[in-house]
Amino acid sequence: TADAAAEARVGPDPRYLREYALGQSFRTADNVLDFVDRAIDVIGSRELGLDGDAEPHEGQQRPGLVTLWNTIHADSGMEEGETDESWLARHDRKLADRIAMQVKRWMERGFPLVKGKHPRRAGPGDVMILVRKRRELAALIVARLYRHGVPVAGVDRLRLGNPLAVQDLMAALRFAAQPLDDLTLACLLVSPLIGWSQEELLERGYREKGVRLWEHLRKNRHPRVLETLDVLREILRRADFDSPEQLLRWILVGPMDGRRRLVARLGREANDPIDELLNAAIAYGSGHIASIQGFIRWFDAGEGEIKREGGESRDQVRVMTVHGSKGLQAPIVILADAAIGPDSPGDLELEDRARGGDATHLVPIPDLTKEQKVGPLRVAEEVAAAAEMQEHWRLLYVAMTRAEEALFMGGSLGPRDVSRGGPHEDSWYARLKPLFESDPLEDDLWGSRWQWGALTPVFADAPGKQDSVSTDLPGWATSPVRPEARPPRPLAPSGLGEEEGSDPPLRPGHSAKAAQRGVLIHALLERLPQIGPERREALGRQWLGKHAPELPEGDREELLERSLAVLTTGSFGDTFEPNALAEVPLAATVEGRVVAGIADRLLVTPEKVRVVDFKTARRPPFSLEQVPGSTLRQMAAYVAALQKIYPGREVEAAVLYTQTPQLIVLPSELIEQYKARFEEAQESFLLPPVE
Repeated sequence: TADAAAEARVGPDPRYLREYALGQSFRTADNVLDFVDRAIDVIGSRELGLDGDAEPHEGQQRPGLVTLWNTIHADSGMEEGETDESWLARHDRKLADRIAMQVKRWMERGFPLVKGKHPRRAGPGDVMILVRKRRELAALIVARLYRHGVPVAGVDRLRLGNPLAVQDLMAALRFAAQPLDDLTLACLLVSPLIGWSQEELLERGYREKGVRLWEHLRKNRHPRVLETLDVLREILRRADFDSPEQLLRWILVGPMDGRRRLVARLGREANDPIDELLNAAIAYGSGHIASIQGFIRWFDAGEGEIKREGGESRDQVRVMTVHGSKGLQAPIVILADAAIGPDSPGDLELEDRARGGDATHLVPIPDLTKEQKVGPLRVAEEVAAAAEMQEHWRLLYVAMTRAEEALFMGGSLGPRDVSRGGPHEDSWYARLKPLFESDPLEDDLWGSRWQWGALTPVFADAPGKQDSVSTDLPGWATSPVRPEARPPRPLAPSGLGEEEGSDPPLRPGHSAKAAQRGVLIHALLERLPQIGPERREALGRQWLGKHAPELPEGDREELLERSLAVLTTGSFGDTFEPNALAEVPLAATVEGRVVAGIADRLLVTPEKVRVVDFKTARRPPFSLEQVPGSTLRQMAAYVAALQKIYPGREVEAAVLYTQTPQLIVLPSELIEQYKARFEEAQESFLLPPVE
């Protein structure tokens, strides 16, 4: 304890734990916090779950505004006698549209903010829209904001299978697995991936009863249908070979251009669900046998959710639940569904204690009627209802204190609310409306509104641009960027083509023996140059005895003798000395073409450069005249590259056929003839055609 610690330290003043209030706010304006204090007084501190009276808040000395918009119902904004029976006439859809129009007006006409060093106009990132519960309204607000051209980040959390972009992509996969499913095919046709309208589907999809839509379309000769059938057949063809991830990527970035189509129709918020669907396909492929049908079953059985961090939305409107907004703030906060009532207690549980023991466990209670809830059940329901009501008011406190300078509240009335004349009596809207003592103001968008406080009359010309200085930009800063020059493709000398012609087969068994000879000689020519001349013969014989014991001793001696002869005879003998280089990467730009390859042996001196390339031809030539043209083009490319790398030095080339072995020196006159031809040869690689 503090007293014991004081005695141990012989200190006169022990430090006791103290309680500090949280009434001081460094982000919210005084006017807004005054409204919060009045709301707490009306609701009651006990209703918020506090043990005592709440302390008054102290905010920042700057303008602040609290506004209550008039409620919206299904017939709001309609002329007298006009009815709308369509599903778009629901009250929550009208509320979402009004909120989006209001935010758009702020962005166009300006909304003054004063927090910071200078007044400024609000931008999309200054607006946070909060909903009481995660329901359809949040997604509707996002859709309406995008429709009105307001940048929006999307809802903070949603199930992976709910976004329309995911549903459209899954429709494509379901069609690939079962093309005879009429509903799936119809959904795919009217999705942005294919782009049919509802009228086109009705006109070209209408058929006799019992005829499958896929079979019907295959008989149609209309150009639009034929174009669509080509895409659908390609999906079916790829489904037989591609994994779910590969098929999705082809749909998104291949000739269908699916991602661009989906984003153009559904907005930038479609990117996150698309990426998460790809991640799900990757996760499925890593733990299961990749199949379209298997992925569909796995996806439908899952409960994957997408969660977006509230602080990640830069200059975009944020839409989230009140619970998800804890710890966040925004200059402008809108409480979108303030007219709904508190949640019901939900499922009840009773504590049961076994006789003769202290152990307890909870027993779930099924749904019961009001008359059936008596005794302990009624007490348990009252306790749960009180706890739910406290959470209801605590969330209101959280929502109101997210606002820095402006708080707006609105709501919509369903048919039941309209019949009883207003919102639920314990809704945020109903309890807070009496706090606005002034007369309502006319509003052409909401009909009327009530205000508490006021905004600053100072307006800036543009968001965050008060300190900007006019600067004359150079021409290159305002002119379009020219297309980037295409870099030359690397040309590998080893890929300069092969001579086509008759080459009779070798005798049975001779091919394998010749290949073994070539490999052994190649290995000797790599190792022997690193050994002194006096030790080459002994170590070479020892190496052959270890790596080719199955060969007769006479054959091994012949291989060793031929290899040593290559190293010591001819003008290229110095190319196999220890100071020469082996397996040398080469790269140079020759007449706009990049030549890249690996030289088997290279000797560089101040006067000349010598290059040797090893060949393991099945039928090696015995003279210069028999050397294939493809080999001559390859060596011409090596010479051209080395002349660029070592300008001013003479470059000599030779070919070593390891099977014989035989070293053939290539005259410079012959090389010059083939240097002019290697540009016309095929490149070392070709991109596969896009299907």
